[in-house]
Amino acid sequence: MSKRDEILREILSEPDILSKYNLKASEVEKLTTNPPYFNNAVEILATVINENDNNRTSRQIYPILKNIHKI
Repeated sequence: MSKRDEILREILSEPDILSKYNLKASEVEKLTTNPPYFNNAVEILATVINENDNNRTSRQIYPILKNIHKI
């Protein structure tokens, strides 16, 4: 398990986040920061984690997130 996956799982395992985004603890245990994603919130968070780890700035990440939402 990579450090990126650990960060993603740690963030999404919070009870408030689980209930807000209709996630199950069993689903969170299997998540990775690699596609395919089953939830838009997971995709956004995984993208931010991956791009930050690739030393991208917020300004560089923003267009990627816009593309995910098709804004």
